[in-house]
Amino acid sequence: MLSQGTQRAQSIKLKIRLTPTEVADVVIAEARNAFKEARPNLVAEVQRRLNLLANNTTLADDEEAFNAEAQKLLDTRQWSAFEVLIKRRQSRDDAYEVVDDKFVQSGGSGAEKAQAMVLPLLLVPKMVLQQSNLKDTPYLVMFDEFADKLDPETAKSFARTIANFGFNFIATMPSGAQNKILADGVDNIAYEVLAPAQQGDGRFHANRVRPALIWQKEAYDGSLS
Repeated sequence: MLSQGTQRAQSIKLKIRLTPTEVADVVIAEARNAFKEARPNLVAEVQRRLNLLANNTTLADDEEAFNAEAQKLLDTRQWSAFEVLIKRRQSRDDAYEVVDDKFVQSGGSGAEKAQAMVLPLLLVPKMVLQQSNLKDTPYLVMFDEFADKLDPETAKSFARTIANFGFNFIATMPSGAQNKILADGVDNIAYEVLAPAQQGDGRFHANRVRPALIWQKEAYDGSLS
């Protein structure tokens, strides 16, 4: 699924790896297999942790501490480390590296950073949306203060990557840096949010929203469709 958001011409590849941190590999393998009916190792691990919780006498009279320990023991997200790996454009086919702070600061291309950071973020929403029975399920996401810290080329790569992955997106950009993401090949509409004229009467009045800028690969015909 991740390959749907990458462009073959760029020779960039991504993959996801779950590395067990608190449990055995077989426990994670059983949890990941949606077609497995019996999961003896997973059940045994959950039961072991429940027994630890039940036999901890120091938590008997402290509900807050009990809940905190239960969260710590039974939060399966902490049982493994979620890692994104990328093969850069110029790397060998088997030369994958972990996407971490070192990668982000290494001066890679905008396309590499966009695909490594955005696609895993959109992976779960896309998986959920693909399970929908509705044909018009909206592939729409929202980013608050989108691309605020990015240079223009990287911001445009982010916009193209999101579009290639099949999503429309709404981006709030309070700094007024909408020109950062006017990417060719993507329909761009910048809206201006206007505060209501009537204020201070203790009632809620909706803001007005109007198109401020439209950038398309083809000439604009006057419609927003």
